[in-house]
Parts: sequence; C-alpha cells; structure tokens
Amino acid sequence: MPRCNDIVYPSWAGTAVRVLCVGVLASAPACAGGAKPDDAPPLGGVGEADDGDSEIATSVVDGDTGDTVDDPSVGDTGGSSSSAGVEDSTGAGGSDGSDGSSSSSGGDTPSCPQLATCATATVIGQVSGDAASPLLGTEGSEPTWISLQVTEDNDALTGEAVSFTATLDSPPGVDFDLFVYRGAAGGSTGCGGVAQQSTSAGPSDVVHMSWGEAGVANGIDDRAWVAIEIRPKADACDGLATWVLTVEGDT
Repeated sequence: MPRCNDIVYPSWAGTAVRVLCVGVLASAPACAGGAKPDDAPPLGGVGEADDGDSEIATSVVDGDTGDTVDDPSVGDTGGSSSSAGVEDSTGAGGSDGSDGSSSSSGGDTPSCPQLATCATATVIGQVSGDAASPLLGTEGSEPTWISLQVTEDNDALTGEAVSFTATLDSPPGVDFDLFVYRGAAGGSTGCGGVAQQSTSAGPSDVVHMSWGEAGVANGIDDRAWVAIEIRPKADACDGLATWVLTVEGDT
C-alpha cells in the first residue's frame, strides 16, 4: 500500500505542525497539498515507528510556542494500589475475636479453714479405758471437732491405768493432722485439757494417752472427756476426699 510523504499542515495557532501519515489510514483521502487543517490527525495520535509498525505517539507540538513537548496523557501509567487497613492479630481484639486477655485457674487445693470449735464438738460416744469395748469411729472430708468419753470400768483391787489410742487416716493427696485434748478426771469437757498432737506427713496420725491408777487402785473414778480436732495442713482440702478417725480404748 502506498505511504504518504511528510505533509506540513498550516497551523491554526500560527505555526506549522509536521505529522506522519501511516499506511493503516487507508480510508483517508489521498495525500494532497490542499488538505485542510481539520483533516489532520489529532495531536498525540498514531505515528510511525522506525520499523514500520504503528505506535502511540509520545510527544506533541505546543500550538503556542511551536516546541515539541511530551504528551502528558501518554507514557508510563504506573498504577497505584491501595488496600484496606488490616488489624494486627496481636492487637486489642486478638486474631480469634477475643479481648486479648488471658486467665488461668490455678491448680491449688481450695481453702477449708476450721469453722467448728471445741465447745461445739460433735459427741461420738464412749470407750472403756481399762476394759474391752467396741471401737469408736467417724469420718468426714472437712476440718472438725469431735468429743468422746473414756470411762474407767475395772473395779479390781489391783490398779490399772485408763488409756486410749486415736488414729487418723488421711485420704490420698490431702494431709489432715490430729490434735487431742484430755480433760481432768471426773470433769465435763476435754477443751483446754492436756494436749498431744500428731502432724506427720504420712497417711496416718496417731495419739496415745494414758492416766490414772498404776499397780494399786486409787479409789477414784478416772473417767475423762476427750476433745479431738481434725485439721488439714495449711487449711487446704477439696471437701471430697474423706479422712477416717478411729478410737480404741484400753490400749
């Protein structure tokens, strides 16, 4: 297809504008010197590359000064990008929607302080301190006070001491201690009496008490009240694990 030579169009702004015709404009009128300014391609339109292929023009002629300047509408388009703000997963909200705070329940054994008193101790009965008698026993899971009476039943001329043994078996994982108070012979309470205790770290605590006659009868009734306190170490227990107390007379 024939190509046009350079054509100079009269400028409507007082200067000449030189453009190149390209073969792709085949439908345009034949090149002629009488071409009108309105027939010229628009500024920044299609130009001709050195290799004969068409390309987008990158410069235009300033109609006021006649200078060639870069076309601001053509060139690198260098796109820009934006993104919505993303909340840091370590921020106040937390990546899982939580408030970012944490807590833990401790594994400590719950506190169970002694609330009972010696004056309100539970009476569990009596054992003989110098003759055969059934064992006394009770159990529980919390600290408490217990009261019992140790009697004298041997009336022989030969004397025999009055005695008993209290044994406390603690449950696994919880250590209860044993505190025993013996009141005066013939008295009405064990509170404030002679004290003995067992606070071993083992599963069992044992207290043995003996008093009264020796080899000869003394003619006095040596029966006495005994108060027993059961208390967990450091006031710690779960309220479920059960301790067992047994009291045996004449030991």
